[in-house]
Amino acid sequence: MLFANPFTRPGYWFKGSLHIHSTASDGALTPDEVVDWYQSRGYHFVALTDHDILSEAQSPANDFITLSGIEVEGIDQQAGLYHLVGLGLRSRPTPAEKAGVSMQEAVNRLQAAGGLVWVAHPYWSGQLSKDLLEIEGCMGIEVYNGSCEVENGRGFSTVHWDDLLTAGRRVLGLAVDDAHWQNGCKDAGLGWVWVKAAALTQEAILDALEQGYFYASSGPQIHDLQLDAEQRDISIRCSPSVLVDFVGDGPNSCRISAPPGGTLTEASYRLQNHQRHVRAACQDTHGRWAWSNPIICRARPPHSLVHAS
Repeated sequence: MLFANPFTRPGYWFKGSLHIHSTASDGALTPDEVVDWYQSRGYHFVALTDHDILSEAQSPANDFITLSGIEVEGIDQQAGLYHLVGLGLRSRPTPAEKAGVSMQEAVNRLQAAGGLVWVAHPYWSGQLSKDLLEIEGCMGIEVYNGSCEVENGRGFSTVHWDDLLTAGRRVLGLAVDDAHWQNGCKDAGLGWVWVKAAALTQEAILDALEQGYFYASSGPQIHDLQLDAEQRDISIRCSPSVLVDFVGDGPNSCRISAPPGGTLTEASYRLQNHQRHVRAACQDTHGRWAWSNPIICRARPPHSLVHAS
């Protein structure tokens, strides 16, 4: 089974926001104001990902860093509008004409500049799952985009995620703000990742993200996730939640709900013999979610949205 389990990995937990805008493009706060906002609220790292503007990695404090980042967009002849986020770039990618560069070519350009790449808000962009099946070089997709949810009601892309996993793609799931600081900053502090890394450096954080040593959240915490490979049992411990979902391919899924008016802090599920993957998700009393990355139970032929790690 393929499972990069952050809960058994040595290291430290760091909270980060990975998709943010500033006055460098179309955000309402300056880069310094953005950094101050997240640092004052207990985050350990952020990535400024302004449109077509590459930010630099910095270490403004011993317990806080910024990652270099950028967001690019274009129009693919088949997939239509797309947005991609790149982190850890060594140089600005080759500029793309908005309507003249395919999604795959844009991914290639970000990778050539040294970036770790994922697909931003596919539901908001209007992409179908099939639009992403042939794309290579992305480590994952935004399964939750806070700005897209509060502004347009199109922030959840979990169906895209599940479709790609069912098709045999190893795709990691991220939760982000995509904050533009509009309408009283209601689009900030909504989605983040908890990363298990050896140190609070850009190199260590990016390595952990690429390998899948993190989970995504819009509120709840996952305290532990364990797999008994011999018994094919998966168990989770989490902050008080009203339900826990174990989501697999097709009907190989299970929802465990707390008693009416109550909460639960642990749940378990036995994998089916023919099951190909499973991911865990928990929802708190405010309707907010946390998502584990998937456990791949049975391999399919190598044809992936993401490169193997």
